[in-house]
Amino acid sequence: MVAYDEGGTLAVGILGAVRVLPAIVAAPFATSLVGRFRGDRVLTAINVLRCGGAVATAFVVAADLPVEVTYVLAGVVAGAGSLVRPIQNALLPALARTPGELVASNVASSLGEGLGTFAGPLLAGALVASTGSVQASVIVAAVFAGAAAAVTGVRFEGDTDARGGASASGGSRARLGEIPQLLRRYPVASLVVGDFVAQVFVRGVFIALTVAVSIELLDLGAGGVGMLNAAVGLGGLAGALGSLRLAGGARLGAVFVIALAAWGLPLVVIGAWPVAAVALVGLFVTGVSNAILDVSGFTLVQRGVGNEDRVTMFAVMEGLFGVGLLTGSLAAPALDALVGTQGALVAAGAVLPLCAFLSGRTIRRAASGRDPVAEEHLVLLRSNELFAPLPLTALDRLSEGMTPRSFEPGEVVMRKGEPGDHYVLIEEGRLDVTDGGRTLATLGPGDGVGEIALLREVPRTATATAATHVAAYTIDAPVFLDAVAGPAAAAAAERLVASRLERSRTA
Repeated sequence: MVAYDEGGTLAVGILGAVRVLPAIVAAPFATSLVGRFRGDRVLTAINVLRCGGAVATAFVVAADLPVEVTYVLAGVVAGAGSLVRPIQNALLPALARTPGELVASNVASSLGEGLGTFAGPLLAGALVASTGSVQASVIVAAVFAGAAAAVTGVRFEGDTDARGGASASGGSRARLGEIPQLLRRYPVASLVVGDFVAQVFVRGVFIALTVAVSIELLDLGAGGVGMLNAAVGLGGLAGALGSLRLAGGARLGAVFVIALAAWGLPLVVIGAWPVAAVALVGLFVTGVSNAILDVSGFTLVQRGVGNEDRVTMFAVMEGLFGVGLLTGSLAAPALDALVGTQGALVAAGAVLPLCAFLSGRTIRRAASGRDPVAEEHLVLLRSNELFAPLPLTALDRLSEGMTPRSFEPGEVVMRKGEPGDHYVLIEEGRLDVTDGGRTLATLGPGDGVGEIALLREVPRTATATAATHVAAYTIDAPVFLDAVAGPAAAAAAERLVASRLERSRTA
């Protein structure tokens, strides 16, 4: 509103560009910051910085300082904020234990965004109409302070997870020359990223046009800006709740494609039929689509990119989002001057259904054709009491380190007194664990053997023999020990070791 009062749609577009440029520069540093300082600590520092920026903005507006100072502060806050989403999305798999929990985590994130997008503009519109922008900035500062406090309570199973798979040296910043190689390594995830960038471009166009749409096209006045954005936020709430039905399966690709098309179509309708009620309903649909698009798309990228590349991919995404938003903000006044506000809405909205048509088939096929072996590994690992507490990131690392083995009846799998250099996880069949002719236990699918020697650094304490044909996986000592180093897994391992040693003494 401050920018629009100064220079109309062009000034709003320039403000959008000013806010985005620092984000484009800052986003690639997410990888090195997380690797050096841990993701939770970086998020806390970012929110403290954003809080300070909001307080400074309130002071600038209250003191009636030049509007350019507000632009600078908006750029600082936006630049810091651009690091939040890549870090958050890279860390979420380290807090979820199953694909379903990961979807639920993304739903919670989208629900929070929808709630904020609904309540924030509604409250801001009321405050601006009644008292001005200062109070709105103070409330924003308070929310950022609360976010900083909340993040300090996050705990991770392992230090690697807290760093999003990035190197602790901080030397893994996303270099421009390496970005094409990263995108080629994950073609389907990169296609999803491209669709997201198109959606952000359209969003940039719409944000720059929102004030003009409210005042000039729909006759809603300045207060209508808050109403329009609140309609998007309310739709986001509904879409996030609807996303709870997603389970991280093959449907995610189709859901993503449909949500992409449905994001842009309401803008086409508003441009063709500029009626206030139609606009509010249409933007509600856009909000629903936005929430579902975020949940499905971010989950596809999280599960489609390796642990070691996840934070870098999301950092690259955020930088590209900044480019898309910048381009959209600058394109909006040009489109407005060329074809008018209505024509600009129609042109921008039509971009997303076209992207959905061009990329949909590939994304749907990739989502439905997810590696079944990897999914089976996750199920098997989750059934083992040692690995059940682990997050998806640790399970992925274990899955990558699993080597298939088979044993025939009577074959010795491991012998008492031998050095322990691997763990055996049973997929099919039964193993008899014996010591001096005594049977200590019979193990089946989901059970494992060999953890005592690895955890206590002693020779094997018993002999394991195949009672039937056994299909199993071996996990080398370094991979196993890294996986169970966290507090939850270590506690489970200690309980299991103590139980087995007690059984050996009393058998």
